[in-house]
Amino acid sequence: MASSPQVTLMDKLLFVPVAARSITSAIIRLVTRPFVSGAKANTYFKDVVFAALRTNLSLVSVGTEQWMNPQTESNYLDFTKKQGFQPDTDVLSSGLKVYWLGPKSAEKILLYFHGGGYVLSCSPGHFQWLFDLQNELAKGHSISVAVVGYTLAPHGQYPVQLQQAAESLSWLLESQEKKPSDIIIGGDSAGGNMALSLMSHLLHPHSSVASPTDLSEPLAGALLISPWAKFATDDDSVRRNQNSDMVTPEAAHRWSSLFLGSSALDNYNQPILADATWFNGLDRKVGDILVWGGGGEVLIDSIEALTKILKEAHPKTELVVESNAAHEDFILDKLLGYKGKNEGTELVENWIKARL
Repeated sequence: MASSPQVTLMDKLLFVPVAARSITSAIIRLVTRPFVSGAKANTYFKDVVFAALRTNLSLVSVGTEQWMNPQTESNYLDFTKKQGFQPDTDVLSSGLKVYWLGPKSAEKILLYFHGGGYVLSCSPGHFQWLFDLQNELAKGHSISVAVVGYTLAPHGQYPVQLQQAAESLSWLLESQEKKPSDIIIGGDSAGGNMALSLMSHLLHPHSSVASPTDLSEPLAGALLISPWAKFATDDDSVRRNQNSDMVTPEAAHRWSSLFLGSSALDNYNQPILADATWFNGLDRKVGDILVWGGGGEVLIDSIEALTKILKEAHPKTELVVESNAAHEDFILDKLLGYKGKNEGTELVENWIKARL
């Protein structure tokens, strides 16, 4: 159940100086890139865009960034209009909305939680990547993508999003009569955090969240793209990859604070805190797990550390690190207008196909 951001006149006015400084950063990077050493994005264009995004994300207020990014529902309706297909939205009993890419009658479902630091909506790039993914997978299989329009922070704070993840899964199993083995859960960045939180909830029901549906069999799998496993920004990769990625410590601190509110860190909201014993029995809840990370992203150290923990408890956990790739690189490609199929996209397609 999304809430409209409360945007003030000051939020709108602040857009101008932030935009000006972001453009300046892009121009400087455009001119100096051939002469600087160290980490860089994997294309010249992305390197320049990332410089602008780093400045923007470091300086912008939450009101301004939510005003600059239309809500998930608006992005979905605009996307379906441009693609020429009828939008299909389900409203659950709580008011939570689920947006469909592909027919809801499909045998297999990818239940997807989008990224954006729990603060930003599901972007046009997300919808384009998921739409292309569904179209590719549907060539030989009956599969659709269900995108969960969860409440963005600070309008909803932990554990609201975990409740909505559990609700959407229960709704698929009960109201839509899907089998666990026909469902893959997935997410990128904060959406990856949300998927991990849901897996923890399946193992250890959260005291403030409705008990999950008792699974008769494991889910088909879990897809974690650049999962946000650690909110602190003290990993070496944050320093090492600061110029090859677009995520900044300032943005990470702002988003995590807005998401957590007054809640303490725990194994659900920051999975890097858990050990392998916490995830014991995960193989009885989820069939296989794919973790994708970019070698050039600031989160890669925590992604690798998390995967090691998961793999101790669940041997069918696979980590793939794409060299020089940024945070959720192949989704960003769609947002930036790249037409080709990224290496990461092909990997995800093949992984999902093997489990249908």
